[in-house]
Amino acid sequence: MKKILLLISIVFIAASCQDFLVEYPHTSIVSDNAITTAQDAGYAVNGMYDLMAVAGYYSGAIFYYGDVKGDDVQSLYQSGRDVYYCYMFAHVANGLRAGSLWGRPWYVIRQASNIIEAIEKGKVTGNKDELNNYLGQAYAVRALAHFDLTRCFGYPYAKDNGASWGAPIVDHVMGIDEMPIRKTVAECYDFIIGQLNKAIPLLSTAKNDGGINQYAARALLARVYLYCEKNKEAYDTASALIEELKSTSYQLASHDGYIAQFALNNRFRAESLFEIAHSQSDNPSWDALSYLYHWWGYADMIVTLDFINLLREDPNDVRWGLVSNERGQQWWLMKYPGTAHNRAAVYNNYPVIRVSEVYLIAAEAAAKGGGDKTKGLEYLNAIVTRANPAKSVAAADFNLDRVLKERRLELVGEGHRYFDALRNHKVIKRVGGVHLTGVPTDIDWDFEKCILPIPVSQFEINPDMQQNPGYARE
Repeated sequence: MKKILLLISIVFIAASCQDFLVEYPHTSIVSDNAITTAQDAGYAVNGMYDLMAVAGYYSGAIFYYGDVKGDDVQSLYQSGRDVYYCYMFAHVANGLRAGSLWGRPWYVIRQASNIIEAIEKGKVTGNKDELNNYLGQAYAVRALAHFDLTRCFGYPYAKDNGASWGAPIVDHVMGIDEMPIRKTVAECYDFIIGQLNKAIPLLSTAKNDGGINQYAARALLARVYLYCEKNKEAYDTASALIEELKSTSYQLASHDGYIAQFALNNRFRAESLFEIAHSQSDNPSWDALSYLYHWWGYADMIVTLDFINLLREDPNDVRWGLVSNERGQQWWLMKYPGTAHNRAAVYNNYPVIRVSEVYLIAAEAAAKGGGDKTKGLEYLNAIVTRANPAKSVAAADFNLDRVLKERRLELVGEGHRYFDALRNHKVIKRVGGVHLTGVPTDIDWDFEKCILPIPVSQFEINPDMQQNPGYARE
């Protein structure tokens, strides 16, 4: 990422970042008063993405949290790292053991809010279109951070139509004496949708490597609609975007180019709508997601036998090229490769949303009755036939389970499977293969630890904060 030229106040961020209500990062994050020119705003936007690009958030935790808690990726061995704790659902209120999924989003939200307030209050001079684009990125990122908090700390919308507690909603630069409490999941999704709808008309459609442009924000909006059961809106948003992207440089990878799109030297590929970017000089080092996956890195994660059995249904699926049984019965995911077969990299880019996911969003929404099923099947088959040109799904077999199966095959390692199963009230069974002894299985949205606890430190300063069921307040 572009850490050079950033304001000094952005650079030094505490590693844990857990307690946004206990101690605000006033000295760590640029204030709106420090943003007076378009150049300042650009530096602040870069800093916002840098705050996301840490191992405890979008260079690690948000991805492995969504994978090892599902049935397609597992921890390989007992360790003291958060990968293992997420796999075992070993979450406690006095230590999440899930990266910085509570603290880091609040730092991102504060940075985004500073940018928004500086520009909207007229404190920033510069080209209007350029400032609008920065403003749109800040709105979109603030929405994404609230979305992550809502899906990690709140129950799936479909469980109770969003009536349970989600996350606090922060739509401004908070004063140190403010003590926000949680809003319902439904209120959170309404806010997130509103933020993205503010962002979209402000954003440029120009390619924005390592950042969000209008296409990325629209794709994220389609994802959010899917999560909160607005299937018609999800379908309409995703299908309109798909058709528009066909005349742009954003395209589905071809069958022949599929594996190459994940190569270390193929960043910002045509499928990538938004990805977290790193370089050799600016990366999370050995804590990076790529190092956690690689057999010459920490070797923390492998794909499960369940996932391999899905692939075995089609020996000619191109996605076989993304797994390797380098060590006998253990199968390694190769979406985040190193500089050589036996050398892990720590500076891979990580996809937040790809064109493939947009097709699958439209297909899932259509399968649920939110849109044209004939067109939805077409979108699904774009992914199925790309994987194997001799294969396609018949209309009689087009249903939610078939779409979810394709999401497993296509999006493995990108942090989706656990959330997909949970929000659709599917039971996750983790048995067989080399699963570790004592790993929880038969997990759904009624499982006691299916969502994360609010850290106990929040209740010390704000006794009105609500805790999730099954977790302590002290």
